[in-house]
Amino acid sequence: MIILSIDTSQSASVALVDTASGAVLAVEQADDQRRHVEFIGPALVRVLAHEVQPELVVTGIGPGPFTGLRVGIAAGIAVSQARGIPVRGVLSQAALAEEFCRRSEGGGGPVLIAGDARRKEVYFSVYEASDASLKSGPFVAKPAEVADVLADHGYRLEVPGAEVGQSCDRVDITERIGRGFVLYDDVIGASGHPELVDPRAEFLAFFAARSIAAGEELGEPVPEYLREPDAKSAPVRKSHLK
Repeated sequence: MIILSIDTSQSASVALVDTASGAVLAVEQADDQRRHVEFIGPALVRVLAHEVQPELVVTGIGPGPFTGLRVGIAAGIAVSQARGIPVRGVLSQAALAEEFCRRSEGGGGPVLIAGDARRKEVYFSVYEASDASLKSGPFVAKPAEVADVLADHGYRLEVPGAEVGQSCDRVDITERIGRGFVLYDDVIGASGHPELVDPRAEFLAFFAARSIAAGEELGEPVPEYLREPDAKSAPVRKSHLK
């Protein structure tokens, strides 16, 4: 299947992927985590100039910043409508889980993925390394609260400065990947794979293909917001005019 994939949950990326052969036909990657609006249009033009045309659009649905997610999802819906092809949504951190799964060659265990949620917080989820399936999450919390949130959901995360305890009823987190560990390694530990930082569109396409092959239904392109947007609507003032 030829998939056009878009992710704007962290740094933005667009890719055209032949999932049957594993070939990335075209890819564009932004240099930073902001400027999603300026990036997405020209990137789509360049990627869609490829002679092979997409059969499906897959867009990352977050979690991520409010505005950034809307840019990518709106772009995916626009391409879908213009080309007359379906569009589906996938949790963005599944892209990193998929790439880790591909690199680990079938090794198992829980993988903690943490992204930058700004406001000095992280978005985080637990995935299974052997098949990139979601086990718990996504959540948003301060870095110092991550271990406690995970403990409430049956996982144990060793963090710098904490005493190493034994817990027979919690599963140890064996791997950590994502931008959150780059930003807050002093609080939640360092990533064992510093090359895997942000979700990338091509990883997202391969995850979607894995899900489809397993007979799973992909979701709708609806953003996964874990908190209210930074911008607030202005309050409506009551008029006293008669």
